[in-house]
Amino acid sequence: MNKRRSCKHNIQDVEYVTCPYCENSKQFKMLHWGHLKKIHNKKLEDVLKDFPNFPTMTKRESDRRSNARIKCDNKITKTCNKKYGGVGYLSKELSEKTRNSVEKKYGVRNVMQNKKISSKFEGDNNPQKDPDVKNRMIKTLKKFYKNNPHHTKGKTYNEIMGPERAAERIKELRISGALGQSLTPFISAPQKELFKLVKQMYPDAKIEYPIDIFCIDIAIEDLKIAIEYDGSYWHNKERDIYRDSVLKEKGWSTIRFEDYIPSKEELILEINKNII
Repeated sequence: MNKRRSCKHNIQDVEYVTCPYCENSKQFKMLHWGHLKKIHNKKLEDVLKDFPNFPTMTKRESDRRSNARIKCDNKITKTCNKKYGGVGYLSKELSEKTRNSVEKKYGVRNVMQNKKISSKFEGDNNPQKDPDVKNRMIKTLKKFYKNNPHHTKGKTYNEIMGPERAAERIKELRISGALGQSLTPFISAPQKELFKLVKQMYPDAKIEYPIDIFCIDIAIEDLKIAIEYDGSYWHNKERDIYRDSVLKEKGWSTIRFEDYIPSKEELILEINKNII
């Protein structure tokens, strides 16, 4: 069901409204932006700021406009459903027709790829900052993709991109995953305890430090030493060997402690062994 849209006007149940900047103002159903701009070089926002309780639209005019919009929207919806089987991008025929028109006018099939147009929707101008608009858009997209599955659904990266680009994309995702883990990490209690011990000797040590496609438990960056706390239940030995070899190629040494926290003396000894 169509609902009344949010309105910037100060709507009051009065017979008419006047312009607060005019000494002998005409009577209006709605204080028009054209009058404010041409006569006073003002905007509606100025009126609402300068005269917060001043009516700028009658309730009767607001109702008339709202009913007219609802009637028009219903007519458009009915026509599009009958002619195209849906409104906007819900109809494949209407979607293609719209995209062709956009491409002809702006040179792109998605109007938001045009910088001049997209810049008008940045910051506070973004309509999705309005919860009602955002919810309607989400609802529409869910309905669209339910009836029109994406062309990549069910396909592998190899099928979509080809082997070479697929390998690159998988590595990109692993790198972004490592970065994401470093920003919002899950840190176990033993890892925190080990990190606290390392920090006593190396205050600049970092926890969950991203390198390439990996995220190191604890990193002593200056020495290029990676310290890992391994819980035997979770860890895969073959994967750890591969991980260590990749880090070694990048000049890093890896120290692993499986299911236990070393003493300070043990830790110092292991670090000294791996200092190049």
